[in-house]
Amino acid sequence: MRIYHSLGAAGLAMIAGMLGCAGNSQYVYSPDTANATAQGLPAARTPIPQEKPEGAIEVTSYGITDLTQGNTKVPALQVRAVVTNDGDDKPWTLDTTQQMVAIPGEGQSRAMFVNSDVNTLPIVTIARHERRVLDFYFPLPETVRNESQLPRFELMWQVNTADRVVSSRTTFERQDTSPNIAYEAVPVGWPLWAGYGPYWWYDPFYPRAVFIHTRPVIIQGRGDVRVGRFGGRFHPGPSAHAATRRR
Repeated sequence: MRIYHSLGAAGLAMIAGMLGCAGNSQYVYSPDTANATAQGLPAARTPIPQEKPEGAIEVTSYGITDLTQGNTKVPALQVRAVVTNDGDDKPWTLDTTQQMVAIPGEGQSRAMFVNSDVNTLPIVTIARHERRVLDFYFPLPETVRNESQLPRFELMWQVNTADRVVSSRTTFERQDTSPNIAYEAVPVGWPLWAGYGPYWWYDPFYPRAVFIHTRPVIIQGRGDVRVGRFGGRFHPGPSAHAATRRR
């Protein structure tokens, strides 16, 4: 049974801040199998399915930011997945609760919030010729407060096709950048900015799969949640007001 719950009249407000991070360093998280770029960031693109490609999944990360609700501020790791079904007549599905992040020495966690352009979260369907963009926000363990304490992490993703489940792991490593080659924040159109989607979903059961050193998080039943600054490249988006779904 699913229970649908709204986070207040204004819903969930997404505000991406100006370029910046803890300290003065700038950085990007680069996939170890980077073979593409997304919004100017290194990305890993994997054919789906690998033996007979009908589309692909592309994963990238803007890095660490803060989720703020009232007086509560929670550091979170953002990861984006773009799934494109180019030629399969049978729709694919992606269950956002099955996408996990692993941190060495901390185990793994599922996302606390997911943002997208579809209102069917946590399940997303990708029909033929459709492209879905999902932003995942994973709560960080108590041992990680900024990017300097997170040199690497691993995304474990899976997409369900009609024939089988396609799954893999993508390792991201932090790469510091000098001011001369830093990623610049520039205005862009949909769906390139962080937090572009009008639909947000909060997973009340994410603590069932959470890191070893869990940071206490109190998410109120009502009230706006705001996303703060990214230390790497990101694209600011407008405020998005929408109902947030609980499973």
